[in-house]
Amino acid sequence: MPNDERLVNEQHLEPLKRHPEGRALRAEVDLGRIARNLGRVRTASGGRGIWAVVKANAYGHGAVPVSRALEEAGVHGLAVSSLEEGLELRRGGIECPVLVLGGLRPEALPAASAENLTIAVVGPEHLDDYARALPRHPVRLHLKLDTGMGRFGLLPSELGEHLLQLQRLAPWIEGAMGHFATADDPDPGFAQRQRGVFDACLAQLADGGIRPEQRHHGNSDACLRGMLGQDTHVRPGLALYGLTMLAEGRALGLEPALELVAEVARVKAMPAGTTVGYGRTFVAPHPLQIATLACGYADGYRRDLGNKAVVGFQGRTFPVVGRISMDYLTVALPLDVHLAIGDPMTLYSGNPDAAHSLERLAQLLGTIPYELTCALHRRITRRFTP
Repeated sequence: MPNDERLVNEQHLEPLKRHPEGRALRAEVDLGRIARNLGRVRTASGGRGIWAVVKANAYGHGAVPVSRALEEAGVHGLAVSSLEEGLELRRGGIECPVLVLGGLRPEALPAASAENLTIAVVGPEHLDDYARALPRHPVRLHLKLDTGMGRFGLLPSELGEHLLQLQRLAPWIEGAMGHFATADDPDPGFAQRQRGVFDACLAQLADGGIRPEQRHHGNSDACLRGMLGQDTHVRPGLALYGLTMLAEGRALGLEPALELVAEVARVKAMPAGTTVGYGRTFVAPHPLQIATLACGYADGYRRDLGNKAVVGFQGRTFPVVGRISMDYLTVALPLDVHLAIGDPMTLYSGNPDAAHSLERLAQLLGTIPYELTCALHRRITRRFTP
């Protein structure tokens, strides 16, 4: 089949449908907790307008349902990474402003304009193209300023160089934004320098007649630590899902909003000396039960959690044993624990003090909790409670 024909056909493939009696693995997402977290962040930010970050499928929690809950809770707007993520929200019925943080090539502006998306300008490369396209395909713009993150954004030195081009875009420039690199660092020195660079950039733009009505440099940790300066809006992400590791987040009462639950697919009694899984990395030290759960690294459950993590069952925790495989993991339990096919086990707990909380598991792996939630595959069923 010619490549162009194959691509056309693939564009019209139906997405994989889940059967209600299918794979027994689900992420339980508490939308009420997300709404309460939003209220706490709003308080911490002094009532500033909130651009709630829902990129990466709302950090793995489910973009459209989470966005609906946030929209109902009164966010100013929602922030995503790409055009595709913005279009997903519009197709899901989201009507509030949606900001595409990753910028767009000029050829994508007609689609963004048709869906009333707001676009971050992440560099000087397409300023002329934008100026030519916006009269026909208007979109609101937020200038991304590189104050020290070193990724996207116009450098302070580039503002003067491209001032005339920016002035042509002034009718569409709604906001200016930056991004902290070290808002969670106990030493606030670099963050304070970034804030100073941001303020200097805003002054430079104002001298050129460009005065964005919205200014947002503060992320979740900046909100929690009061590092908001002259921001009119804030841009929290991880705090909304209760995933911040700052003590200030715990003090504010932020609640993890996701639990990962798998039902027992098979249970069997094993004699001492039995080995489990690829590589035979677990040998039963005594007779025990092995429960097999339909969750593996293809679902986003990290392979290196094998022989390290625990899962929750009936108020107790039991070890994950053997290597995590693509679709399955195994748990060891004593023979006197009553266990049946279909029993639910909690892999990620919403209790931050639990041994299988996202925070504890992230510490075990030397990573961050939101890497674990962002990795959760879309084939996992999401179940939402209000």
